[in-house]
Amino acid sequence: MLNSLLREPLIQVTVTLFVYLLTNRLYRRFHFFLFNPLILATLIVIYILHYAKIDYAVYSQGGDMITFLLGPATVALGVPLYKQLPNIRSNLKGISVGVITGSITAIVSTIFIAKALGASRETLLSIAAKSTTMPIALGITGILGGNDKIIVMAVAVTGIFGGVIGAEIMKMAGIKSRIAVGIGIGTASHAGGTSRAIRIGETEGSMSGAAIVLTGLVTALLAPYIVKWLI
Repeated sequence: MLNSLLREPLIQVTVTLFVYLLTNRLYRRFHFFLFNPLILATLIVIYILHYAKIDYAVYSQGGDMITFLLGPATVALGVPLYKQLPNIRSNLKGISVGVITGSITAIVSTIFIAKALGASRETLLSIAAKSTTMPIALGITGILGGNDKIIVMAVAVTGIFGGVIGAEIMKMAGIKSRIAVGIGIGTASHAGGTSRAIRIGETEGSMSGAAIVLTGLVTALLAPYIVKWLI
C-alpha cells in the first residue's frame, strides 16, 4: 500500500514537507549538526523510498512541483539585498572585493581539488557553482552542461559545512566586523551558512543574505569563463 501511495505526486510532496518540518523543528531545538534538515530529512526520505521500493525517477514527479518554487524563491532573495542597500553603499568597496574574491576562490579551489582527486569532466562541470544557492547553482550548472544531481548534493554539503563551522572559522581568523562576518559566511556557504549567521546577529544574517544574491550574480557571470579556462 505504501508503494502505491508514494507513486502519487501530491503524497510525495506531503511526505517531503512533513519530513522537512519535523527535522527542522528537531534541529531548532537541539542545534546538533546531524539534525540539519539537509542531512536528516534527506536520509529519512531515502530510507522511506528504499523501504517502499520507489525509484527516484518516480518520486521526482512530486519533487518537480517543489523545484518549480525555486524560481520565486530566487526572486525573493532580492528582499534582503534591498534592505541592506545603505550598508552596501557605505561599504561597497570592501563588500565588492570580498564577494568577487570569495566567488572566484570558491570556483578555482573546487576545480583544482576535484581535479587532484581524479574527478571526471562531468563532475568538474557539476560542482563549480557549489557556493551559490540552489536555484542559481542549478541554472549555472545547466549552462555549463553539468549534472543536476551532483550540484544538488554539492550545494547541500557546502551549506551544511558552512553552517556548522563557518562562524568558528571567522572567530579563529580574528574577524570582528559584523558586516565582514556576514559577507564571508554568505559568500562561502549560501543559505546553509546564512541560517547560522542569522543566529549570530541581525546584521550578520542580513549581510549574509545579501551576499547570497551578490555571489550568485558574480558566479553566474564568471563561472563559464573560469571553468572553460581551467578544464
